[in-house]
Amino acid sequence: MNESGTMVVGLTGQSGAGKSSLSRMFAARGVEVIDADRVARDAIEQSANCLMDLVLEFSTEVIHPDASLNRARLAELCFGDKNKLKRLNDITFPYIIEAIVHKLENAKARRLPMVVLDAPTLFESGLNRRCDRIIAVIADRDTRIERVIARDQISREDAELRINAQNPDAFYTGRSHEVLHNDTDFAAFEAAFLALYDRLERSWEDGSYRLPLEPPAPAPAEEEPETEPPVTEEPSADQPPDEKPEEPPDSGELEELAEQED
Repeated sequence: MNESGTMVVGLTGQSGAGKSSLSRMFAARGVEVIDADRVARDAIEQSANCLMDLVLEFSTEVIHPDASLNRARLAELCFGDKNKLKRLNDITFPYIIEAIVHKLENAKARRLPMVVLDAPTLFESGLNRRCDRIIAVIADRDTRIERVIARDQISREDAELRINAQNPDAFYTGRSHEVLHNDTDFAAFEAAFLALYDRLERSWEDGSYRLPLEPPAPAPAEEEPETEPPVTEEPSADQPPDEKPEEPPDSGELEELAEQED
């Protein structure tokens, strides 16, 4: 077995783009997948402190009578309202991140060659910093809306509110090593995955996955033209130097002149 260690592959994108489909493709090839949504559900519901914080912030509407989290009601309250969504993330992220980091460390301890972290809020949570490679899955807006409606059995209006609350394509494509488009037929998407998987395997084999992408080099600063110091011309031999103007006599000298005239 290669001694390169465990390559952590982050998988992210908008709702309805096809992250789950890509995760299943990885799993079919024996790659362990950490589903951040599932981890989040368990981490929140198993923490009495987190549930209490959510009740204090959003009221008892977000809790079922059996004290379990009412995820549907919480989604209704937060999607479409960026301030509430931010508060939700502020409350839940610490619990979720702790649980995910534990799973990542466990995968490394078992010396798995590759582990995939499927996380829709990969960048917002800061978990991207724990990934060696990041893949973004994107699809056009109408396609994503139709998928969300079919998957979650919600109205078009609710689906649009959810989609509108998420980051645009550029947020993901500008921060990822690889981008897969999933708004064509499934065969094309699967072919793109196979090519991607081959690249990931080769980067693990040669250890190049350890090398992070270099940030774009800053534009060189424009150099100001060098200016020579001003040259002071020396007076020529036949040209006397500028004479200083005579200073007016002080009061004592004026008194002496007056006495001489008397």
